Amino acid sequence: MVLPPMLIGLAFALMMIVLLAILLRLQRLTRRTAISMQFAVMLVAGLLLGGVPDPVAQLDSAVRSVAHEQLPLLPLIGLGLLLVTALIAGRAFCGHACPLGAAQELLSVPVKRKVKIKRAWADRVRWGFLVLFVALAVLTTSYPKYDPFAFFNLNWALLPAIAFSAIMAASLFIYRPWCNLLCPFGALASLASRRSVLRLRRNEDCIDCGRCVRTCPTGEPKAGATMEGCYYCGRCIDVCPKQALIFERKP
Repeated sequence: MVLPPMLIGLAFALMMIVLLAILLRLQRLTRRTAISMQFAVMLVAGLLLGGVPDPVAQLDSAVRSVAHEQLPLLPLIGLGLLLVTALIAGRAFCGHACPLGAAQELLSVPVKRKVKIKRAWADRVRWGFLVLFVALAVLTTSYPKYDPFAFFNLNWALLPAIAFSAIMAASLFIYRPWCNLLCPFGALASLASRRSVLRLRRNEDCIDCGRCVRTCPTGEPKAGATMEGCYYCGRCIDVCPKQALIFERKP
């Protein structure tokens, strides 16, 4: 029996999330290791599996089906599993298992200085886009026509190619523009990650030097922050002089 690509993609995503959690727990996640994981995600989830898992397409399918009084089992299972991982370990999927997230992370490397967008404004844009996305999913079947994840299929459909290219170009100057401004699944994952069981936090060795906050592209990890915007990129861990960032249960 041949397993559907979505199930293979979910299994790979869960494997990457577990690997990330182990590396974080052992304080072995470095920026170099994180980048290597991004390349692995691009190769497997992106090129080999064709952009799977695609949580936004699953959300589109789920909303459209429920609106027509149907129960889409596989999309709901996929979304449920990914949201559970956000409740357990924050934005681990977005940071280290999503092929579009990996592509954005890799494109964030060449240009160091990024355009800073205030979190409040970014949240307004993202939640506004989520409302529009749900409305379109209920009323139309348009999203699959321009789904940027579909670019990984390499069928060179025009609209997905344009959407993907625009996101990649923006990624040079804005950190993870799709994740932070547009992704409908990311909006839901950010809510779940506010309550995540495990997260990076400072321990008693912290000397409050501020290096971690200054190097973080999302403005984390401030003292007492929910870390909902943390993608575990490894930057803060690399610059911490006391290895004071630990991955554990929130107090």
